[in-house]
Amino acid sequence: MSYTVSENQMLATMIAVLKDDGKTDLANILSVSKFNFDPQWEFSGIVSYQRKLYSNLKVPIAFRAMVKEALPELSKIACSIYEDDDTYYYLGINDVGVLAINLEEITFEERKVIVEKNSVFTSFMKYLADNTDVPEIQKKYLFEACENGYSNNMLSATVMLGCSAELLLLELSRAYYEYLKKHGTPSEQSEYERKVINAKVASVRLTELMKRIEANPTIFESFGFENVRLNFNYLDVIRQNRNDSGHPTGKIITKEQFEMILTNYQAFLPKTIKAIRELPNL
Repeated sequence: MSYTVSENQMLATMIAVLKDDGKTDLANILSVSKFNFDPQWEFSGIVSYQRKLYSNLKVPIAFRAMVKEALPELSKIACSIYEDDDTYYYLGINDVGVLAINLEEITFEERKVIVEKNSVFTSFMKYLADNTDVPEIQKKYLFEACENGYSNNMLSATVMLGCSAELLLLELSRAYYEYLKKHGTPSEQSEYERKVINAKVASVRLTELMKRIEANPTIFESFGFENVRLNFNYLDVIRQNRNDSGHPTGKIITKEQFEMILTNYQAFLPKTIKAIRELPNL
């Protein structure tokens, strides 16, 4: 079929208009959406043999309600762009559909997990699947965190991520202790063993370890930590969320909050594993 404006031109122009009008959120949604013309057999009654022309949008399911609410505005923009001819009389956008979700299969421990392609959870699971640097017990915690997070089981997901972070903290504490045995005084080693290695709770262990890290930031910067306090604060955020989720507090983080934490943890994990591996040999 021949239209005066192609579907791709219409979508690109609508995005440009929305950005120019300061409607960035809508523009961003349309940038990941599809625009389709829907020609009708019914005549327009304006020009002889001219038929009616509608169109529809297909958007990610999370944004369907928002786009439906903005449909009159979007339709008006589309009508201002399209140029009617003798073939079609354009009447705007009359429907908002949903884009099909692209799925991907990931294999771990002889079981297959089907998740949405390019999601935060998929990215992390693919990173873990064939990564020989990540210990197997960490993979178990993190795969369960991702599976539960993807299924919106946020309490379970938060607890599993917390288990991973607490184990990581313990291993890092032990690795730094091996470093201290070579470079610290006997009193420093003794104090570290008492306050960090033998700490009764994770919050104390993290606080005491952070004191040593901040006093010796150069070593950790060499592992890729640009801002040691900011980087290691994520461990405390994860710890607090795990405690809230593992006890009857009634506090549950949202899926979006969990995705943000998981994204930061994926960047934090390889740097910490590198530190755990190399600190004893410095």
